Amino acid sequence: MLSIKDIEGLYEGLLILKEYPPSGQKKVLLVKHKTHGEVILKIVPDNDGRVQREIQIVTEFDLDNVPEILDVENITISGESYRLILEQYIEGPTLGEKLTVGKLSTVDGLRLLSDLLNVVVKLEEVAVVHRDIKPGNIICGNDGRYYLIDFGIARQLNNASLTMTQAPVGPHTPGYGAPELFQYRKKDIDSRADLFSIGVVLFEALTGEHPFLTGNEMDVNEIWYRTKTTIPKDFTIEGDKNLQLNGFIQTLMQKHVTRRPPSAKKALEWYEALLPTIEIRGV
Repeated sequence: MLSIKDIEGLYEGLLILKEYPPSGQKKVLLVKHKTHGEVILKIVPDNDGRVQREIQIVTEFDLDNVPEILDVENITISGESYRLILEQYIEGPTLGEKLTVGKLSTVDGLRLLSDLLNVVVKLEEVAVVHRDIKPGNIICGNDGRYYLIDFGIARQLNNASLTMTQAPVGPHTPGYGAPELFQYRKKDIDSRADLFSIGVVLFEALTGEHPFLTGNEMDVNEIWYRTKTTIPKDFTIEGDKNLQLNGFIQTLMQKHVTRRPPSAKKALEWYEALLPTIEIRGV
C-alpha cells in the first residue's frame, strides 16, 4: 500500500487532513484538493472488481443521499496499480458514532427512516441491493440529512454475481444482514434485504439497543442464530400513540422475506401513510 509520502505526491498541493482506519486493502483519507476542496480520497488496488461495481453504481445512477464520486484515476507506482477515487465529503459523524452519545429523537428517527427508504426505492428501480446498511455506513450530515455510503458489497441483480454460488455465506455485516444474506439464498435477495437492515438500524437508533444482540455473543455463528431466532421486543416511541411506527419497524425486521413489505416502494407508501398518526411537534 502507498506511503503517506506517495499519497502527498499524487496531486499538486494535496493536503492530508485525516486518515481513517484501514478497511481491507482500501485506504481512506480526508484531504484538501486544489480543485475540489475538502474531499474523501479512496485508494484501492486496481484489480478489485467490487470497487469497479461501486463506482459504476454511484456514477451511473442519480442517487440522492449518497455522496457523489467526483473523479476516478488509475495510477501505477513501483509496479503496483491503484485506483484513486475522489468522493464528496459529507461533514458530520456516522450514525454509529452518534449513537454512542445517545439514541435519536423521534423527529430525527423519522428523517433517518425517510432518507433510507428513499435511497432504497431508487436502488430498487435500478435493480441494486446495498446489502450493508448499518450505522457505520450512514453519515449524519450537518445539513440534517442522512447519507448512505460504501457500496462495496452492493449487488446488481441484472449483472453476474461477484460471489460464487457455492459460497456458504453471502456478503453482509452480521447483526444487520437479513437471514437470506447469511444463508445465501440468492433467489430471495432483493430490496427486501435492505428493508430488513433499515428496520434493525431504526430499532437501534430509537431505543439505543440492538433488536437481536446483547453484545455478549461468543462468535459469528451465535450472531447469526440470534438474528434468525430472536423476536425483537416491543418498544415505546414518543408520539407513536397508535403504535403504527413500532409495527412498521417490526414488519421491516420480519425473518422471512415474504412477511416484509413486498417492495421498497410499497414500504415507503406505508411509511408515508402512517406519518399522520405520529403526534409530536415538528413532524
